[in-house]
Amino acid sequence: MRQGFELDFYRETQGGEDDEIQNLNEVTITVTATRRLARPTRRSRPSSLLVFAEGPAKSFLPDLRRSFSRCSAEGSEPAMTKNTSCDLLIIGSGPSGLLAALGALRADPDLDVVILDPEEGRRHRIGEALLTGTVMTLHDAGISDEIAAAGFHHKIGAAYLWGKTRNPWYVNYLEGEGDYPKSFIHDGRRHSIHVPRHEFDPLLADCARRQGIRILPERATDLKYRDDSILCVVTSSGTRFSAKRYLDCTGQGSFIGRRLARREPVGQARIARYFYASNVDWAKAEAAGYDRHRTNILSGANGWIWVIDLGEAGNGLTSMGFVSTPDIIKHLDFRNAERTFPQLSSFGDVLREPKTFDGKSLKAFYGHPDYSFVCSRLNGANWALSGDAALFIDPILSQGVTLACHYGFLRGRAAAAEINGSEDRQTGVTDHYRREASVMRDVVGKWYDNNKSIDGWHMMSVMHAKKITGDTLSGDNAFRWITNLENLRGEYDPYPECERALIDRNLGLS
Repeated sequence: MRQGFELDFYRETQGGEDDEIQNLNEVTITVTATRRLARPTRRSRPSSLLVFAEGPAKSFLPDLRRSFSRCSAEGSEPAMTKNTSCDLLIIGSGPSGLLAALGALRADPDLDVVILDPEEGRRHRIGEALLTGTVMTLHDAGISDEIAAAGFHHKIGAAYLWGKTRNPWYVNYLEGEGDYPKSFIHDGRRHSIHVPRHEFDPLLADCARRQGIRILPERATDLKYRDDSILCVVTSSGTRFSAKRYLDCTGQGSFIGRRLARREPVGQARIARYFYASNVDWAKAEAAGYDRHRTNILSGANGWIWVIDLGEAGNGLTSMGFVSTPDIIKHLDFRNAERTFPQLSSFGDVLREPKTFDGKSLKAFYGHPDYSFVCSRLNGANWALSGDAALFIDPILSQGVTLACHYGFLRGRAAAAEINGSEDRQTGVTDHYRREASVMRDVVGKWYDNNKSIDGWHMMSVMHAKKITGDTLSGDNAFRWITNLENLRGEYDPYPECERALIDRNLGLS
């Protein structure tokens, strides 16, 4: 790979004349240097010296850098800019970025894949209840056994308090294996996991590194582009990264999306506040119909709450959060939370000692901004968006991480295909992404409907399942299939191979 650096300095000048390209032959192997014309000012003109070397000459770059530093304009401090390149540059090392990298390498193990993220490591975020759809993407990426071996808390389904009866009802995962990974079968039944993200995300990163993916602690600060094509990404260290393809997996920050697209609202704004509890009364909760091995979702007049036990891997903590409209959330605090969301009392006096994600005393709720948005464009000439950088519908069905993982994986595969000569593969992924978002918008919208009929919600799921597959499922199975995002992939019961082949064919990936 060609390596280089850039020196910027100021010198007195009378205008904006071009400097000639020079050859530096003061080393035994030629290093070429180019002085770039910069925008002139009346007093001085910034000049940039781009120095590149290939092969053995790369070893001379540190000495050249020091020499040019000494030779810069009188008393001025040179700012050094390195230039580097790779096949695929991914910004963001959350699940979407990591699965994109793994997807690219599964498609082409010889690719040079780089991820930029200054905060990669043990940071905290929500998105802790994984669906069976997530497990299948981990399996596609070849890492499901490693994740299963980490000992995260088992999840057997979900419990919902929703509807006119106000009695909890359940989504249960299927019995039997089928094409589900054996490491996620327990007592003959499929399971997923609840994960503390500051433990789960680094585990994904370790899996990626072992496969040769480079994760660099660099912050992307600027984007150079022409028309619809990205030329390079500039980081806070001054490094310019150029690549054949770029993926934005920066979550709500949407580094590329906010520059090359518009962020548009999907529905009514909803905001979250959340905390962690170490004193949940699970005996009381179970008597009320809830379960520490389920994702518990409870609706009420002012919004809804989630209760997700993180088990031993989460140091005995339970994630608890509130989702509502801004006018309600802005007044929420520890003193009035149970009065605003009375269903919280089913879990004991959990607000007596609220905790941080790592078990320390919490002074105020954590917050999460508006959930419901989509970018006007999800891909361009040599770039694409994935995960929360692209869109997010609603947290109600815990679908954020699953969509991020699944579409990250597909984005990576599509990028690999384009790098190897196939055209416009990302557009196919985008079309699939938007269709899934439409289904989720309909299903999620039913949750906020005034007609809180469980049968009606199930019937909507049956209709969507029939539209997708041409077959009719029972209400329970259709709801499970849609809400666990098992409709994303063909390996899931009851459609093992045919739908996977159809999806891949439609995306042009097979």
